[in-house]
Order: sequence, then C-alpha cells, then structure tokens
Amino acid sequence: MHIVTVAEMRELEAQADKQYGLSSPILMQNAGKSAADIFIEHLPSQQDIHNLNILLLIGPGNNGGDGLVMAEHLKNAGASINLYHWKQRRLIIRGEEIESEHVAREFEAALQRADYIIDALLGTGTSRPLTEDMRHLLQRVEQERKRRKSVRVVAIDLPTGLNADTGKVDEGCIRADMTITLACPKQGFFFFPGRDYIGELYVGSIGLPEALEQDLHTEMLTTTLVHRILPERPLNSNKGTFGKVMLFCGSPPYPGSAYLAGRAAARVGAGLITLAVSEQMLPIYASSFHEATFAILPERATTAGPTENETTVKVRSLIAHMQGYRALLIGPGLGQSAQTREMILQLLEYLRSQPREQRPRLIIDADGLNNLSALEHWWTYLPEDTVITPHPGEMGRLCNGHKVSGGDIERLELAREKAREWKVTLVLKGACTIIATPDGKTRMNWYANPALASAGTGDVLGGMIAGFLAQGLAPFDAASAGVYLHVAAAQLVSQETGPAGLLASDLLPQIPRAMLLTTKEEL
Repeated sequence: MHIVTVAEMRELEAQADKQYGLSSPILMQNAGKSAADIFIEHLPSQQDIHNLNILLLIGPGNNGGDGLVMAEHLKNAGASINLYHWKQRRLIIRGEEIESEHVAREFEAALQRADYIIDALLGTGTSRPLTEDMRHLLQRVEQERKRRKSVRVVAIDLPTGLNADTGKVDEGCIRADMTITLACPKQGFFFFPGRDYIGELYVGSIGLPEALEQDLHTEMLTTTLVHRILPERPLNSNKGTFGKVMLFCGSPPYPGSAYLAGRAAARVGAGLITLAVSEQMLPIYASSFHEATFAILPERATTAGPTENETTVKVRSLIAHMQGYRALLIGPGLGQSAQTREMILQLLEYLRSQPREQRPRLIIDADGLNNLSALEHWWTYLPEDTVITPHPGEMGRLCNGHKVSGGDIERLELAREKAREWKVTLVLKGACTIIATPDGKTRMNWYANPALASAGTGDVLGGMIAGFLAQGLAPFDAASAGVYLHVAAAQLVSQETGPAGLLASDLLPQIPRAMLLTTKEEL
C-alpha cells in the first residue's frame, strides 16, 4: 500500500482519467460506496445500522461529493441520514430540506441526536487556513462530542484542516475517531501533530488500477506486506537453514543489551545465536540465556605477535568465530571507550575486505553508531548493505549535531537524503518509524505505541532485524519486518498492561505470537 503526497494523488487521478477513462464522477462514486462499506463493516457489534442517526457535514468540493455518495449508500442500508451543506447553509433532514429561517435550530437538534458525525467538508487538496465559520462549525461538533461521549466523528479522506503533506493542523481541526482515506494513505498522516488526529485508519478504494502506482516509492507497512516478506519455514529444516547471528554487544555497565538483542534474534526464528563476550561477562549471560552459544574474547593479549595489541587480538578472535554467520549486530550496550571504537573500526575493515556473499550482513545500533559518529566521514567505513537504526538523538550525532525532530516531515526528507548519501538502509526510529534505502525506496510504520518509550526496546528491535537478516531477508525487508512486528508485539503487551509499564523483556515472548497473527491474518 503506497503513501502519497497531494501532487502524487492528483497525478494518479489525472492518469486514471487519461489512460483508463476513469473520470472524476466515476472515482467519486467508487469512493463514496467504498467509504460506506467500510463504515458499516466496522460498526460495533451492538450497533444496528437501522437504528443510527448520521449527520454528514458536506463541503463544496470533491470531498463533499464523496460524502453525498456515501450518504446515499448509508440511507439505502437503513440509516437515518441528515445532510448539512456548509457552503449553502442548507440542511436536509431525512430527505426533506429545512427552510432557511429554521436551519440553525434544526441543525442543533440534528447534531444533538446524531450517533455519528461524518466530516466530508474539505479533502486532500486543501492547505489554506480554515475560515472562521468552518472553525466555528467544527468547534460545535467538538463541544457535542465532549457533552456526549458516545458520539463518534468519522473523517472522509482526512480530518478537515489537516495538511496532507506536512501533518500540520489548523487550529480548528478536530480529532477523528475514524478516518476513511481514499485510494492511498497520505504522507501527512505519519507526522505529528497530524498523526494524532486520524484515529483508526482505513483505506477505501476509488477503483484506481494497480499499474498506476508502479512509480510510487513510499509504502506503508501493513500486515499484507510483512506476511509476503516473512521467511518461509519448510518442514525439512534444521537450525542451519535459518542462519546464525553474531552479536558484538554488551559491556559491564550494560549487560542487558546483548541479552535482549540476542533473545529477540532467536524469537524471530534465527537458528543459532552467538554472543561475543569476555570471560568476565560470560557467567552473566550463560546463567540467563541458556540457548545461546558464546565466542569468548581473550581478556589479555597473551597471544599477541610483535605488531599486535590487545584490541587486535580480540578482533582476530572474533573474526575467527564469525565464519559461517549470516548476520552481525554491533552496538547495543558496548560503551564508547577508545578500545571499543578501535575494535569496531577493525571489524569494519575486515568486513569491507570480504566478498559480499561471504561476509555476514551488518546492522549497527546504539553505541555502535555513537562510536562512529565521533569520526569524520564515518559512513565510508561501512561495508555494502549495512543497516543502521538510530533514534533521533543518535541521528543528530551522526549528522554532526543536527537536531532531529521526533515526528515531522523533516524526518522523512532527512532519512531519504542520508540513506542515499551514506549508502545504507536507514531505520530512523520514532513514533512512526521510517525505513529508507540508497535507491530512494521508503517504508513508514503507521502504528505508534507509547509503551515502547522504555529502555531496551531498541535493543530488541536491533536483534529482530539481525534475526531476519540471518534468515536471508534483504536489508530493506529485514528492517521492515522487524519494525512492524516490534510494534505488533508491543500492541499485544499493551492489550494486557495498557500504555505504560512495558519492559523490553515483555516483548520477547510476544514476538512469535505477533508473527503468527500476521500470518493468520492472510489465510
């Protein structure tokens, strides 16, 4: 499912007319019917369409036209329909037009008995400020919703006053409980504050042929997409079938990072997990992570040659253990000492020297990124196909101190620019995580969960992506599956605990369940 800008949506509609004869009236008929079908399909089980009072706010343009078609289908389904044409100040109650001198009074009565208020005022193409009378109308709707908690607001295409490109909202914009967007999700839905105004998001069809979307490069992460890219699990398998993951993570101040990342890699199905640890750290992991194996790095350079130091000996030991591994995760919990930075640089030098098909796929997170950010042109040290997973603070350090916002359009532009410049698959974490590739492809995650604002959840994500890399997924797909299922697992936890109190380790047992539910969704 592609995400579009306003310009891209207009071009899709223009090409639909030019190439397929799908004129605006035809698209409008398709849109209104689809919106009505989605509305009815998602009514709560205790609600009967025949018992519902629905007030539709109709604007002067195509969005209003979509609303009128939707109203006709809802009426035919049995709902009691009232229409308020904002521009003309016309009110139609159950098919009868109210005389102009009574409109204000009868509108109040219709508003106060409405079960649903459908916002079909202004659509995707509007970016100018709302007029004062439209703000007043929306404010009155909001007042009624506060007075009666049962009232639900449904936006057609997008909430009136939300900028479809930037996610900015007019001061008169009100939050929808449900948004039925048409054809494709709009880019601005994924940026704050707009993201917070959408409510439940559903995508209605306007009948566009799939071929028209072939030149679009931004996708929304969905169950369908993730199900398609998940690795197969053939019956005739062994642990080697699903790859081996090496983790160069963790240190005495941060032992939990390697544990969380390693367990997450196992939970997505990787066949073997190995932690590269010192003898000092081995008892901690061996007592808690029974399924792991260990590459024990020497504490001292007792075997060093005349030109080798302790760091080189440790790296040489790690490289010796790494043969046959399909994925390497560097960073979570490593710390930022000079020795650690030197080890990372030596590892990267080795990986760059190896043929692409003979070296493990690399993912760098957390302190791996923090160590690199201290270097000039740090990205030139990376081998091809590297995945990096910065949060906004780490991204700022990688960009020489540039402040990175948590949720606006700048994040998308920056992610695309830096993925091209750095030649990496970039996972820019946030409430709606962005995944960008060097060739301009982008995927964005819709689901946001504040419960994930907890220490260690990023380590879990890094391990999940590493586990998918080990199973043979391409970097873009591995990152996409990891991001989507990471939030899906959090959703499962939150169903039991709510939006606060999630521990990173709570995600681990829910990861396989999230994968299973994703698969079942498609069957």
